[in-house]
Order: sequence, then structure tokens, then C-alpha cells
Amino acid sequence: MIDPVCPIDYRYGRKELKEIFGETKRLQYLLDVETALARAHAKLGNIPTKAANEITKKGTTKFVKVGRVKEIEAETKHDIMAVTRAFAEVCKGDAGKYIHLGATSYDIVDTANALQFADSTDYLNKGLKELRKTLVGLAKKHKKTVMTGRTHGQHSIPITFGLKMAGYAIEVDRHLERLFECKSRLLVGKLSGAVGTGAALGPKALKLQEEMLKS
Repeated sequence: MIDPVCPIDYRYGRKELKEIFGETKRLQYLLDVETALARAHAKLGNIPTKAANEITKKGTTKFVKVGRVKEIEAETKHDIMAVTRAFAEVCKGDAGKYIHLGATSYDIVDTANALQFADSTDYLNKGLKELRKTLVGLAKKHKKTVMTGRTHGQHSIPITFGLKMAGYAIEVDRHLERLFECKSRLLVGKLSGAVGTGAALGPKALKLQEEMLKS
């Protein structure tokens, strides 16, 4: 049986997208959300600023390793618990106990997804703009280059190669528009705590969410 081709796999994926969707970068997105949560808690006076600073300092894959997260996950059978435990291990003092405070796993996962989608759509947007520029250049260069037109899969009256490239450029414009429109659906973070009530986050839950997502 032939496996389906994944656009980000080892053979066909572009280096930049493989990095964005790779294990190390994925872990970094999760750590970014956890550090943003800690800074938000500190800003509202829920945890010591010193602890938030330590969490922020250690919240990189330089300190928290994919291998260690995998070891803990093999034991706990829980992905985010593994991340938070590996994270806490590298923090000095009692800073580790404030990691993930009040959050539920998918507060972290969904928000990390949004960060991942933001980077990947930015990459695609840049590539599409470069492609459009190339197509427009070809359209201008070949506006008088005659070629055979086609309709219903067969030859028709002549057109120009420039017209053909202009048509492709317009299609890319539409792709850029779709990419822009999908951002309002994709790039959404959240913080609502266990079962989504915000109760575990305290009386300033909505403000905490606002501060975390701004950070």
C-alpha cells in the first residue's frame, strides 16, 4: 500500500515549513504560550514577577528538550503534562510550580496551534507574493508573444503567453485573499481553564486571558 504524500514530510516538504511543523518548533510554541501565561499572571499579581522572569528565561528548547518531554510522556501518557514537568525541572527555585497555573491543556495546545498557523501562513503569503511578482513580470514581457489558445481541451484561436501568465497572476491574487480571510478563523488563542468556565483562573480570568494573548 502506498502512503499518502504529506506536503511537509521529509522528502517533499520545504525546509521552512518542515521546521515550523517539526517537533522542536512545536515544543517552542507550547513553551511560548506557557511563558506568556506566567507573565500575565505576574502582571495581575497572581504570581511573583521573579518566578515569571525565570519561567520566561527557561522557556526555550535550549533548556527544555524534546527528548526529555518524550521520556516523561512515555511515563505519564499525557503530552502537556510532560511539557510542564520537563519545563519545571529546568526552572530555579519554586518558579516551576507556577507553570500552567489555572490552565487546561487545550488552552496551551490551541493557542500554540494559532502561533504555528501564523508562522506558516506568513511563509505561504510571502511565497505567493513572490510568485505573483514573477507571473506579472512574465505577463508584461510576453504581452505580444503569440501562442495557441485552448478550449475544451483542443486548439482554438491565438492568444498571447502574457495573457496566460496574467490569468495565473489573478488566480494567485485570489489565493492571497483567501489566505488573508482565513486568518480570522485560524489565528485564535484562548484561556478558559478546566471545562471552560474560567473558575480555576480566579476572578480576573477574562483579564488574564487578554494579557496572555497580548504577550
